[in-house]
Amino acid sequence: MGNRHLPKPRFFFKGFPEDVRFTKHSVPESLEIAKGTMYEAWFNALRLSPYMAESIDSGNWLSDQQQNTYERFGDLRGTTFDQWWVDVGFNLFAEGQDFKRLSLLDTSGEVTKDTLVIEIPLTTSPATLKEQFNELLREHHPHFKKFDRWKTSTATAKLQSSRLTSLSINLYLAVYEKQREMVATEGPDVTLYQVGEALNLNPRLQVVFADRPADIKEKHLQMSLLVSEYLKKAKNLIAYASEGIFPYTENHDWVERTSRAPSDRFRVGD
Repeated sequence: MGNRHLPKPRFFFKGFPEDVRFTKHSVPESLEIAKGTMYEAWFNALRLSPYMAESIDSGNWLSDQQQNTYERFGDLRGTTFDQWWVDVGFNLFAEGQDFKRLSLLDTSGEVTKDTLVIEIPLTTSPATLKEQFNELLREHHPHFKKFDRWKTSTATAKLQSSRLTSLSINLYLAVYEKQREMVATEGPDVTLYQVGEALNLNPRLQVVFADRPADIKEKHLQMSLLVSEYLKKAKNLIAYASEGIFPYTENHDWVERTSRAPSDRFRVGD
């Protein structure tokens, strides 16, 4: 009863959208914002990872990085993002320090490390002040042209700087998950284009009644190529995520590369 009115702990998260990134959030508040972000995408990649599942069950780890990832994230099979975020996730991704802001100089205290102390004359126009401020940053900021906020992150688990969006990543993972579901229920002869059609990946490539055989063949080919590309990215994402690197889609050594015969180009494969 005595703790009822204590303030809830509040945290910063660098992976949140910019309009809320610079505000502290309680754990319940952060959960609502974290949904659909890179944080949930990383969770989904690990939840779907066959490498993690096999290593957790066998106790044989493919790398030290993979074991470290498991020790931090845990076994995500059979859990939801909501439950995991409240129990584990927010602690992994919360920044260990407050964001630094422009503020008035307190001459009574000591200057902190990595801080540029400036004096702002209020007799100068705001436009001129902005120009002068940019000049100071160009001269003194070591990463003025290309600042990677993740290199300065104090979170336990750090996202990678990437042009990938959570929307595209979750699409790749949805294709990977649908492919596994269809193979499990319909057998190994499921084709790539069937996976794409089931998800309606590209409505223009859906076969319609009026299509001629040549049209159908071309649509199947183009849908197969699209699904193949998404599966490739998903497999690499999952492999790197399993070693604590996210998001990253370059070729990973764990992902087998096979060259298929022309007759196999529509097959799902492994």
